[in-house]
Amino acid sequence: MLKTREPSRFFVGILYLCVWLLLLANLPARAAQSEIIFTEEEQAFIQKHPIIQVGGEMDWAPWDFVENGQHKGVASDYLDLISARTGLKFNVVTGHSWSTLLSMTNEKKLDLLPVLSWSEARARTLNYTQSFMRIRHFVFVRSTVDTINSYDDLKGKTVAIPRGYSLMASMEKNYPLIRIKPVSDLLEAIDAVITNRADAVITSTPIINYYLKENDLSGLKPAFPSSTGINDIHMATRQDMPLLRDIIQKALDSVDELTHNAIMAKWAGMNSLIPLHSPELELSRQEKAYLRDKGQITACIDPNWMPYEGFINGKHSGMSADYLAHFSELLNIPIQVIPSGSWKQSLLYAKNRHCDILPLASNREERRSYLNFSAAYIETSLALATRNDAWFYSDFSEIQGEKIGIISGYSPGDVIRKKYPKIELVELASIQEGLERVRQGELLGFLDALPSLSYHIQQGHYGQLKISGKFEYNWNVGVAARNDEPLLVSVFNKVIAHTSASTHQKIRNNWLAVRYEEAVDYSLLWKSLSVFVVILFLMALRFRQIVKHRNEISRKNAELALINSQLEQQTEAARHMAFHDLLTGLPNRSQLLENLDHAMKLAKRQERKLAALFLDLDRFKYINDSLGHHIGDELLKEVAARVQARLRSSDTLARLGGDEFVILLESLDDDSTPAKVAQDIIDTLQQPLEVAGYHLNISASIGIAFFPDDAEDIHNLIKNADNAMYQAKELGRNRFRYYTRALSEETDKRLQTESALREALQKDQFHMVFQPIIDLKSMEVSHAEALIRWDHPELGFVSPEYFIPIAEENGLINDIGLWVARQACHAYKGWLLEGLILNSVAINVSSVQFKKGDLGGQIREILAEEGLDARAIEIEITERYLMDQTEHTIKHLSALKDAGHLISVDDFGVGYSSMSYMKRLPLDIIKIDRSFITDLADDENDRQISQAIISLSHSLGYRVTAEGVENPAQLAFLEHCRCDFAQGYLFSRPVTEAQFIETVAEINERLRKHKQGSPDLAMS
Repeated sequence: MLKTREPSRFFVGILYLCVWLLLLANLPARAAQSEIIFTEEEQAFIQKHPIIQVGGEMDWAPWDFVENGQHKGVASDYLDLISARTGLKFNVVTGHSWSTLLSMTNEKKLDLLPVLSWSEARARTLNYTQSFMRIRHFVFVRSTVDTINSYDDLKGKTVAIPRGYSLMASMEKNYPLIRIKPVSDLLEAIDAVITNRADAVITSTPIINYYLKENDLSGLKPAFPSSTGINDIHMATRQDMPLLRDIIQKALDSVDELTHNAIMAKWAGMNSLIPLHSPELELSRQEKAYLRDKGQITACIDPNWMPYEGFINGKHSGMSADYLAHFSELLNIPIQVIPSGSWKQSLLYAKNRHCDILPLASNREERRSYLNFSAAYIETSLALATRNDAWFYSDFSEIQGEKIGIISGYSPGDVIRKKYPKIELVELASIQEGLERVRQGELLGFLDALPSLSYHIQQGHYGQLKISGKFEYNWNVGVAARNDEPLLVSVFNKVIAHTSASTHQKIRNNWLAVRYEEAVDYSLLWKSLSVFVVILFLMALRFRQIVKHRNEISRKNAELALINSQLEQQTEAARHMAFHDLLTGLPNRSQLLENLDHAMKLAKRQERKLAALFLDLDRFKYINDSLGHHIGDELLKEVAARVQARLRSSDTLARLGGDEFVILLESLDDDSTPAKVAQDIIDTLQQPLEVAGYHLNISASIGIAFFPDDAEDIHNLIKNADNAMYQAKELGRNRFRYYTRALSEETDKRLQTESALREALQKDQFHMVFQPIIDLKSMEVSHAEALIRWDHPELGFVSPEYFIPIAEENGLINDIGLWVARQACHAYKGWLLEGLILNSVAINVSSVQFKKGDLGGQIREILAEEGLDARAIEIEITERYLMDQTEHTIKHLSALKDAGHLISVDDFGVGYSSMSYMKRLPLDIIKIDRSFITDLADDENDRQISQAIISLSHSLGYRVTAEGVENPAQLAFLEHCRCDFAQGYLFSRPVTEAQFIETVAEINERLRKHKQGSPDLAMS
């Protein structure tokens, strides 16, 4: 087969070469003949700018690329033509990525980009020429992949797109469930798909052909046409050079069709390594079964849009009739057209599921709620029909303020209303009605496709109406299929991709290349011919039935055998999916429980032990949040493979979900075996992992529980192993722990605390205390910190350090936090009324509160209830929260800061944050953790660290509070280092709201004496 095709390829190549050599020989003559007339301004621009800086891509072959240090491709040849015809000289700047070239043009370092598509964002900063070539895009996948046939199949999968490509923005907007993998260039995108780091790449066939051939690669195939369809390609100049755009446009206009075709043949007409259409239509097993069960496809059409589609003498006619007949033949399924009175009614039928498809429909956002759209396969332009005495119009802006008719429900209507609101669009049911109202002078004109207007004018208004304008509006239509049957649009995408160019041209010629004349009545002749044809048809049909009957039994037997085989495969696949994790291929929870039940019964009969190891990855959430879920998924697969490699064949490794795994060890020799296995796994996972180009470090915490020592049933065994794992995490992670009775008691206590916590607010079990904070410059109480306390009638005093994390986990922290804010505001307002003026009261805010609701708005409401200003409440956050968040942190903190709150960081120094990171945050006060203050008198390291924190904070404009000050030596050191504030037992323990005013007066008196030299500052 391959050898028989080589001569045709050879002769085609020779033909391209001859055409190109002939063109090159005639280029000087053509350049001389194509004399371009430039304005005086344009001539002055050419003289002033003899050399134009052009941005050349490195890797967009065959359109614009660099090979062996030389700029090549369609762009290079066009630049040579433009230079010969304008006198401009071009200096092509290469070596940069596409996104960098765009930035350099916006920064006026480049004057011209020779090959790019239009986007709304780019049009705001660039001057575009008109399109000079068109490129059709396809979605390419690995040759072995048969499950990706539409954009629905790409949901949850990854598409590789070079940075800066306009395709990235449209994909993120229109297909948010498809993951985008940004890459540096197209070659990297292709390589990502071939090496299974991405699932698809979107580009044109010539580009794929070039890269596969030049890099000796293979393994890609076109899956389906891209939703972008055919892209218009332009040149564009920087914004302040509109004259250069006009000069380039005149040069492009002077390029004749032969010259353009020769350039395209040279670069894009190479042998096709990937055929655009398969030799035969290939449908998946699911698609074939769907069509077989479907039996018939119903279609609704626009009854008044000839020559594209409509009814003539009650019969479906036009291009869509030919296309549906073609599609029906390819799919071997009848397609029945359901009559409707208007296009709007057809849309309603499709929305209410009265028909399966609309053969010619535009892809509009408001229709996507009930329709899926295939690739566009018919393109047309928008024109205006007016009376013969009207002006000619070339732009929508020229008809603003006029009444213009359009068919109700047509997609161009929505676009025109948004862009040109001053045009008064009048929606009508049919073209005939619209043209009649134009003829009577009720409307200035009627908008529709150019061929459709020509058809109807010749049919009913010849000599009275004319085409008065053709507008720059690409009207692309394709098949719209009901979205509750997603396989339907996949089938039509394949049929459209399979339809040859000659078939498209034949259908187009049947309807768009026809002059419509007045019909002559040949009815008698046609009736005679019809009878003869019917007789021949019946004879042929009978013969076909006889031949078909002979093969029917054998074909049915073969089909039954195939169906049985498929059913067996599907049953086995369904069972595997039911009992295995789809991501890692490991047994899932159901399979684990089944295996564990069998293993426990066996261990009981043999009087032996078995162990369950509960494994959880440490800080896996950070990898998911920072690198993306697709990297997290790849990491989980790598972890599963590593752990599996360390186990015996008799052991079971299962994934419960997320980053949780369970290991089942049977036939244990002694109780130390699980510890050895756990430590081996921990050591193995500590080795760096290579995932999608990232070097990742991960660790794991493991809990171990025995059967029957720790539990005698399945669920308690897993629960106890889980509890032991959490103890390992609390002890610092990256370790294992055995389950113990003490751990069980701690778990019971935690559950009891959580249950009691849910009633604490309603039963008024919380109360507030306040600890004064001292201004070390004025030596007076400056402000206070509000602290929550919980006294439970049965549990006794419960420390905030114990119950606050529980409240964060079960979601109660938001209600508790707002209660604290309300109590703090109430206390502050009461002290004000009694004459005590403080700068503020600090409240501790959990990171969870930022994630639930509008925290700033809730605090604002509480302040308004008490009539207080935002400066009355200081917001304290932990250093750990700062490191867990990034832009999310800045957004919320900035909003609180803008509202007037002071922002302080509690427990600073115990985390891993740096001043270089924190200087980006809107902070006011840094609170040094008490662990650095406790040993100031004896520990030189603590003194140096504290002094460094104070010095660096001051240099960044922050004030500093020292926590846990308990003796005069600590205070003296802090005064020496010019610390701003201090709090601790040296001044006062936390006191109730009623005791606070008296406590402040007592502290201020002791501080006054201290300033006068009194050595005794301790509490009385």
